[in-house]
Amino acid sequence: MACVSPALFMGLPHETNLNLVGSMQSSMMKKNPFRVVRELGAGLQGRVVLAVDERENKYVAIKLPTAFDDQPQEMVDYRTLDYQVQSILQERQAHRLVSHENVIQSLRVVPGKKFNRAYVAMVTEYASNGDLFDIIADSGALPQPVCKFYFHQLIRGVQACHRAGVIHRDIKPENILFDEQFTLKICDFGLAVASRGERNVDDVMLRDVSGTALYMAPEIAITRAFRGTPLDVWSCGVVLFIMLTSFPPFQNAKEGDYWYDCIMSGRMDIFWSSQPEDMIKPNYHAMDLINRMLCPDPEKRITVAEILAHPWLGDVHRINRSRVVQEMKTRREHVLGNSFEI
Repeated sequence: MACVSPALFMGLPHETNLNLVGSMQSSMMKKNPFRVVRELGAGLQGRVVLAVDERENKYVAIKLPTAFDDQPQEMVDYRTLDYQVQSILQERQAHRLVSHENVIQSLRVVPGKKFNRAYVAMVTEYASNGDLFDIIADSGALPQPVCKFYFHQLIRGVQACHRAGVIHRDIKPENILFDEQFTLKICDFGLAVASRGERNVDDVMLRDVSGTALYMAPEIAITRAFRGTPLDVWSCGVVLFIMLTSFPPFQNAKEGDYWYDCIMSGRMDIFWSSQPEDMIKPNYHAMDLINRMLCPDPEKRITVAEILAHPWLGDVHRINRSRVVQEMKTRREHVLGNSFEI
């Protein structure tokens, strides 16, 4: 993470009063060395803000509940608050289990109280170069060496999660970040689950529907119980397709979508031949890897270890990192354009 001087902020817009954050200065922010700069994003599990840890003189990201936002005490949705606090604690637990260069690092949990109700916020490292979604949405498919370089990092991060007993369940381009050195970082473990005790992560059976629809494996909708690790493999297969082509492999991950039906019926030759003419076509080995990752039968789906041994990744260690980083810097600058972002 970048270490910065407070003087760098003198020319920035006024620090954001972020409703929840701004109203908690007396309970959390005054007890901790954080200066909020701006909001990074918000979702069902909470809000993420960019802040400066003035004790260590560096940027951090802080995830915190949104249930208090602009609400008088009698209007606070405490069910949402409890859900978000539980999600943050669950995410923190997953982070405590996983330590890997391709997984965002959780630094600490900060307690607070408002309206006599306890809550927590989680402080993580700040990945300053944005997410994969914005880069592809702005400048299209990644060149194959760049795609291969980062997909290898993604799978290594997923492998580290699984080895630690953690199933992510929400892998998608929005949850794939890049730090100051353009190293890939998997983030947002709000839906993650961890194996208990000595149980092998490959034996973890799940029953609830969680994730983002476009990236959810088909067994979630058609079976009552399903293994967790193949879910992440399917999601990574969808991400790989997007990285290589800038298109999703299907419009809707459900029956009735032409390309999804091709995948579910095993007609991958038709799936590939019917793609839009202007779509960049992956090479043979890339298509084979995607086919095996998007196998509708989770018991036949390729494993993380098999992905890392696949021929498409055979030359990944010969890829020139400096050229990859330069490509990403150019794309990141294009994303930023005239907008201000740290």
